[in-house]
Amino acid sequence: MKTSTALTLLALLAFSGCTPEKPETTTRGHLQVLIAESIAPPMVEQVEQFVNIYSKNGAQLSYTLMSSNDAIKHLVSDTARFIITTRSLTAAERERVPVIEDFNLYGILVAYDGIAIVVHHKNPVEEISTTEITKVLTGEIKRWEQLSRSKGMKGGIEVFYQDSSDVSSFAADRLLYGKPVRKDVRRTGSSLETLRSVVDRPLSLGLVGTSWIDSARVPAKSLEVAETRQTTDTTFRVAPEAFGKYYSTHPANIYRSYYPLKRAIYIYSFGPVGSIASGFGTFVANKDGQRLLLKRNIVPATQPIRLKAPQ
Repeated sequence: MKTSTALTLLALLAFSGCTPEKPETTTRGHLQVLIAESIAPPMVEQVEQFVNIYSKNGAQLSYTLMSSNDAIKHLVSDTARFIITTRSLTAAERERVPVIEDFNLYGILVAYDGIAIVVHHKNPVEEISTTEITKVLTGEIKRWEQLSRSKGMKGGIEVFYQDSSDVSSFAADRLLYGKPVRKDVRRTGSSLETLRSVVDRPLSLGLVGTSWIDSARVPAKSLEVAETRQTTDTTFRVAPEAFGKYYSTHPANIYRSYYPLKRAIYIYSFGPVGSIASGFGTFVANKDGQRLLLKRNIVPATQPIRLKAPQ
């Protein structure tokens, strides 16, 4: 009898020590977010802000930076539940997303930004055309004095180019049109490395996502860009009234499709309704997340906005 009572007591103690794991909700759970490196600054801030607000509920988010192509590969192979990219999934990629009971794929266009053409802050050049950018990347233009608005700048143009990235994918699709990038291009591994390299080399030029310019806190400047080609790409065709005119990366210019190197930002989540993935996606797409983007000079895509015209 004593032995039976002791065993019962041990069983009760063991049961009371095993607290069942709390179910996942839109603000509770673990989530790894894969972020396209070229849009990292504002999207990392989204992750941090969500955790600051909901960590008391049990929200635990972390992030990894990579290219959009790599993030999409993780999503379709079921090794990621939430990704932020600068391109949409293709029809073939959507078909490859695994079929899991109660799991759904959600995707939404949440913002717009652009690719900036950056130079040393003391470079007198202020403007460049899309035709000239293409020729600089292919090597047809190799010196600053060959530009139509060189402002007395002379010397060879050194190009810093982030390989296997969203920037190089953008350049291939929207600037190079099948032409190879020049052989003497200097390869970089990140947007920050590109900016630091441009600062170290006064005759150089680089390409980065617009949000990196202020976030990197380095003395580089972005050039105003004019669309000077008749392009068949209608995705972000420059507004007719802006053709041939130079525009900065100001959000108002991107919003109106005046700045020609515009691109979209997407989020994709894969999981059940009511999951932490759907909760974070809702946060980014709703007013609080969209307000954070606008503060970073990223154009919101899901909320009404009032843009101030550039000075």
